[in-house]
Amino acid sequence: MIAGLDQEELVLLKFSKEETQSELRWEHSKEFEYKGQMYDIVSKEIKEDSIFYRCWWDHEETLLNKKLTKLVAKALDLDENKRDAHLNLHIYLRLFFCTELFMWQITPSQKTPIVYQDFIHDTHFTSWCFPPPTPPPKLS
Repeated sequence: MIAGLDQEELVLLKFSKEETQSELRWEHSKEFEYKGQMYDIVSKEIKEDSIFYRCWWDHEETLLNKKLTKLVAKALDLDENKRDAHLNLHIYLRLFFCTELFMWQITPSQKTPIVYQDFIHDTHFTSWCFPPPTPPPKLS
């Protein structure tokens, strides 16, 4: 079908042999991607160190590839606009909360019973507990 196309509908692309390996992303031997656009090869001509491809510029497949790339980026949370919005929201919300670590310290007096220290969420709190009565109460 592609071979029967009018020559005016085709695109002529010229590459060096090195460029065909580095610049083109090959789908298979008759189809490649170049600068984000898909091309189907109709004919190929080699002259010295250059390769000429007469191609059908596949606009539909190019559009499908772009849509697929966006869907994958969205699914993997790689969307740049979304990532920037999340970062800006995070920076904004940090303005409302204390991010500095602080330490509460109560100086115990001589009458103070046992002091237990807990480390909760990287903040030091001191709690006060009294020992059980001695001797223990008798049960009747």
